Amino acid sequence: MVGAVCCRVDTSEPNTRRLYIMTLGCLASYRRLGIGTKMVEHILDYVTNKDSNFDSIFLHVQINNEDAIEFYKKFGFEIIETRKNYYKRIEPPDAHVLSKNLKKN
Repeated sequence: MVGAVCCRVDTSEPNTRRLYIMTLGCLASYRRLGIGTKMVEHILDYVTNKDSNFDSIFLHVQINNEDAIEFYKKFGFEIIETRKNYYKRIEPPDAHVLSKNLKKN
């Protein structure tokens, strides 16, 4: 295995169903080969064609992880919030919350 993604359904907000990307990773020697893109495309295909009852997709990214932030922005994710002290064992501990709206307004 060279990459993996793990998601869960989040219903913590009333009348809202979101998909949370808990983790998405690829071994360093396999990065920039399109594997991460394929994983995100698979998620987007799922929430578009197989289960379209999601309002949005969201995830956390460490504030200094510019590569990951730019990666997700390519798919239409936006920074909607910054959480102070989100991470307990890494520096910096702050995380951006990135979200992609799936509902047509």
